[in-house]
Amino acid sequence: MFDAAEARRLAREDAWCLPLPGGGRTAQRLCALRDLGRDDLSLARIAEAHCDALAILAEGGRLPRPGALYGVWASDGPQSRLHASRVGAEWRVEGTKQYCSGASFVTAALITAHDAGGVLLFDVALDAPGIVVQPTTWASPALGDTATCPVAFHDVALGERCLVGGPGWYLERAGFWHGALGPAACWAGGAAFLVDAARALNRRDPHSRAHLGALEAAAWQLTALLEAAGREVDADPHDDTGQARRRALMVRHLIERISTEVLDRFGRATGPQLLAFDAQVARQHAALALYIRQCHAERDLETIPA
Repeated sequence: MFDAAEARRLAREDAWCLPLPGGGRTAQRLCALRDLGRDDLSLARIAEAHCDALAILAEGGRLPRPGALYGVWASDGPQSRLHASRVGAEWRVEGTKQYCSGASFVTAALITAHDAGGVLLFDVALDAPGIVVQPTTWASPALGDTATCPVAFHDVALGERCLVGGPGWYLERAGFWHGALGPAACWAGGAAFLVDAARALNRRDPHSRAHLGALEAAAWQLTALLEAAGREVDADPHDDTGQARRRALMVRHLIERISTEVLDRFGRATGPQLLAFDAQVARQHAALALYIRQCHAERDLETIPA
């Protein structure tokens, strides 16, 4: 069961210091995120954001705040946009950011904000005056324990050292697309958990066994995708070939499709027993169904062809 205090402890003790993307062990990083998802998708969602923040800071030549548990709050839209302005030696940030995972318990966040030049990225300590976590409107029990809430920034003053990247840096760096593989690795872990649960139940009728065989094949596919993607990232860490975006979108699409098949086959292989009476299975199944909707589906697919 997810525990926010445990997440803070793990971050404080550097338990989530995974190999950085493009450093020669990207497949190991992705498989570690998969394993976190296999254990608990809520914890994996928080851990993935923290690990992504550490990678972003490293790419920007910055050190993280000591002992901090990070979020990455970069979702922008008409109702989710922060505005930054320079006032003397400080930056001032105003607005409301939606979809802030871990809002009530992470201690720092990388946030995007806009000025006249484009998108800026800031490293913000969340005890700064003017930062207010707003009541959540999250209705689903799935991933509800990740405390995804709107956060308001009321004329928040940030020092120059808080600026991680200037206009465009956050979205234009190669690591943006390497990092996009992280959530997909967590989805793969949630699917792998369901395969494990179906295997452990081991219903012996031929139809259930056929579905279990398909689930086993799906689990193999997921691992193969993560390992192949990791090798490709390490072969081109700076995205000199310009393939990082296409790779990330294709991997995310394939893992979303395989996970969708796992969700369907799991119930057909096991019947209602585990979904109705096993709390962990019910939580993971619901969390995976929601989490994979972070994939943008056809909106991403149409951009893949050259």
